Amino acid sequence: MKKRTLLIGVAFLALGVVSGLASEGFTGSWSADITISPLQTRPFTAFQSTLDVGFCIDYVEIASVSDFDFNGWVWQEFDLDVNLGLVSFSGQLLFEPQGATYLYAQGCLSLITPPVTTSIYGAATGATQSEAANYGSVFEITCDLLGDTMSITAQTFLSADLSGITFTSPNTGPDSVFLTKTFVTDPTIALPPMTFCGQRIIVEGEALCCIQLEAITTFGTLGFESQALDLTFLHVFGIPLNIGLDLLYTLQSKSHTFTPYLESDFGCLSVYTSVLGTGGHITGLAIYGIKFELTLAGATLRSISNLDTTQYVITTPAFGSIVEPISDAVDAGHLYYSGDIWQIVSLDVDVPPIGSGFGFSVDTFFSESTGLLFEWTRSIMAVSLELGASVEMSSSITIDTTGFTDWTLGFAVSW
Repeated sequence: MKKRTLLIGVAFLALGVVSGLASEGFTGSWSADITISPLQTRPFTAFQSTLDVGFCIDYVEIASVSDFDFNGWVWQEFDLDVNLGLVSFSGQLLFEPQGATYLYAQGCLSLITPPVTTSIYGAATGATQSEAANYGSVFEITCDLLGDTMSITAQTFLSADLSGITFTSPNTGPDSVFLTKTFVTDPTIALPPMTFCGQRIIVEGEALCCIQLEAITTFGTLGFESQALDLTFLHVFGIPLNIGLDLLYTLQSKSHTFTPYLESDFGCLSVYTSVLGTGGHITGLAIYGIKFELTLAGATLRSISNLDTTQYVITTPAFGSIVEPISDAVDAGHLYYSGDIWQIVSLDVDVPPIGSGFGFSVDTFFSESTGLLFEWTRSIMAVSLELGASVEMSSSITIDTTGFTDWTLGFAVSW
């Protein structure tokens, strides 16, 4: 209890000290969205607001990020960034306000001496009723080679890795945008005291101006664990054809995914496929997704089709709007649409000038379970208007098989 109180006090003290120097550089933003559902007995069905207040003093930036919804104060985060040229530091503190609980802290200290960057990641979680406090660190060295066309990264895991850690709020609904908070350093892969947990070597680069390579070799406490290889061949045969090949080898098994896709100056066609075969012999090619994107005169038309909804899903725009296996989406923490959605067609239009123009978008979803024309399930239409560089207004409506379900009004201001 004393430790938790001390951490909260230190965070607020640091914020208070810097606030006295607000004239050096006061920045921030406030955004809010409220959703009205005419068909519900409770018309106001959703609300989310974020207040981000920060101060910048030469090479130091400190910020407070507060998230609110209908249930009150959901998250409180404090950020600290220091950039001294050769040395930089970035840190975050996360609290669950309604329980007055310290959840997580992480920091990254980097020494930048080109072409080598040395970083130390450290993180600690707070104790809960069901789990004890955990802590760990990751030591990372990155070297850029051949004029930055290739890099080699070595990571040493000490009771932590960089796979990411996610916290779920107990005080908000499952559809809230504030349901989870995700950070890079996961200190829960081993119990205290801090011990060696593995090593990862990552090689990335380009060769012959037409090959992109990423190779990841992973070692555990008992030795070799896996070798992942991602190869992309660009503009094969001199035509706008790119071919991707993903290979994964472990001590017990091996798998491979073959992903060809087309692209041009006017659009991009991605075909998501997997190789079929047994005993090292390829017997076929299974196509499980198609994505088409075309941009002309400030408007972008996008179509994403999931051809096998039993094994694959379509991720949200924040995670690339791609078709991927359900297991991969869950393991990576990717948000995705419900499994019955097999196609999404979107149109985004941006009208200049920047800073005082407006944007319009419409997203139409198709589901296998509706039985309506083209299996339509819902459409979301949104418009945004920029009033100068600091104010933005937005509005969106949602229409589904039951009728007009949601109307969302939002605004954002920054200074």
